[in-house]
Amino acid sequence: MHMQISERAERFLRAKTGSKSSLVRLVFDGEGCGCGINGIPALWILSAQDEYDKEIHSNGIPFVINPAHAIYFEENLYLDSEENYPSFRLSGDSQLYGQNIRLLDQRET
Repeated sequence: MHMQISERAERFLRAKTGSKSSLVRLVFDGEGCGCGINGIPALWILSAQDEYDKEIHSNGIPFVINPAHAIYFEENLYLDSEENYPSFRLSGDSQLYGQNIRLLDQRET
């Protein structure tokens, strides 16, 4: 997989991840959505990947994805954000995954 990150989105991600060593996991979050095929894309800030995560090649911040979630996404993804809006727009070559993709900090404090 490949993730093309806009300059705005990368600035926003770096502001949220801070100076700590971090990566971002792309997930298909089905929590509370009813069944396994219903869900929404989300981004989670992590301090480390787990043993099952696979790297998503990106032009910026390190991204990973669990292979079980990768089936919901295209090979080429594009991440953008708006200057004064605290969420992301995720699209692929043939579809829009969402214009209000949330970023959750899952690092342990």
